[in-house]
Amino acid sequence: MASENLSPTEVLSQPLTLPCGLVLQNRLVKCPMQENLAEAPFFDPPLEKFRNLYGQWANSSYGLIITGQVQIDIRFLSIAGDVVCHRDSLSSPHFEKWKQWAKVAQSGHTPCIVQLAHPGRMSPTGAGNRPADMPAICPSSVPVKLSDKWLEKLAIQSLLGTPKAMTIPEIDQAVKDWKRGAHLAKAAEFKGIQLHGAHGFFLSQFLSPHTNRRTDDYGGSPEGRMKLLKRLVTEIRENPAPFCLSVKLNSGDYMEDGGLTQDEALEQVRWLITCGMVDFVEISGGNAEQRSSGLHNSFGSQSLRKAPKIRESTRIREAYYTEFAERVFQIEGSKCPIQLSGGFRSRTGMADAILSGACDLIGLGRTAVLEPDIPKRLLLNTDMTDDEAFARPHIVRGQWFSNLIPVKVVGSGLPIQFFYFNMRRLGNGHSSDPDKSIPGIVWGSIVDACKSRLGVAVQRVLETF
Repeated sequence: MASENLSPTEVLSQPLTLPCGLVLQNRLVKCPMQENLAEAPFFDPPLEKFRNLYGQWANSSYGLIITGQVQIDIRFLSIAGDVVCHRDSLSSPHFEKWKQWAKVAQSGHTPCIVQLAHPGRMSPTGAGNRPADMPAICPSSVPVKLSDKWLEKLAIQSLLGTPKAMTIPEIDQAVKDWKRGAHLAKAAEFKGIQLHGAHGFFLSQFLSPHTNRRTDDYGGSPEGRMKLLKRLVTEIRENPAPFCLSVKLNSGDYMEDGGLTQDEALEQVRWLITCGMVDFVEISGGNAEQRSSGLHNSFGSQSLRKAPKIRESTRIREAYYTEFAERVFQIEGSKCPIQLSGGFRSRTGMADAILSGACDLIGLGRTAVLEPDIPKRLLLNTDMTDDEAFARPHIVRGQWFSNLIPVKVVGSGLPIQFFYFNMRRLGNGHSSDPDKSIPGIVWGSIVDACKSRLGVAVQRVLETF
């Protein structure tokens, strides 16, 4: 835990050596956010756009950069723009793109690790190179349910369908795919990987009793639900240090009934932080079927209006999952570092979380999109006072438009499009536009689609001459 005698800037500026030996120059981490910039058919790293996007992050004085989601199976994407580690990624010309991505992302001497993911049942129709009649996969055949309204149920069934319960051979293949992703990241000279086990994706589906209703060795009990994650950690850890292995995990999935409780989540974290094979654990929470966690209700309100003061008698608790992280802190024994992500906006709030022992690393996700240079320009800048070291709010304008859409799966997904929009801007060499509204983004998408179709039509006419 950091010394109480340090200033907030000094707390955030402290280096941290991970168990694998990787040294982070400070405590600020660029969190994984889906960039949605890769293109079919291979969904390789889009180098030109990544040079702009990751080039900014690489030279903004983060202690660590975690990439956006990289899917391990090209058949199952969460968005038709995810980067994919496919079976030819280690071969030319694909592998060269990975090596260049690693070089760009680490051009400012900040280490970068790759987040490996699989959406499981959250892979929509058309997102991935699979036949139209091939369903998504899940530990058990449990479809996504957002409400009992017939229109909502119809939309979800059309978009996601009913997932197929995985067989043991399919689980074995998924393990091979995860290991291939780890091998690719290391060969491309990234500094490590993070396993995405949160937010209702594949691994968290195995960890939650809501989606894992299996009765074999991969389910049926808390220990069974942990079997796949333990297997992955154990087999990937065969890569020797200094290759970093991180896991992102839920503090709970906040389901009203039958979901992952915080007590069971705490036991999952307990194993990860004490097993001696994981270098740090990132704590988050929630999934697509609930909207009760702080992370999912943060688009329309300003959580803080000024930077809070650090007081010994009262902890600031600025992040959404601080209380769970404080429970993790109480776990006895030798532990790996904890990263807490979601909700941080002030230098003092970040420093207080570290001083309290709630976490060792501060994750910045949406802030890193709206203000990609915030570590260097603001948080670590000694010329800026604590009152000035305060990130802009994550308010998304025009949410009334989302509320007009009767289908929840569409309307509730619009605010996150604001951040995809701004990552596209950064990828195209522009700055973020934090004042853009949802109606403006939707209208711009319509105009772009019309222009694209018109361009195709003109091209076809010219080809006839």
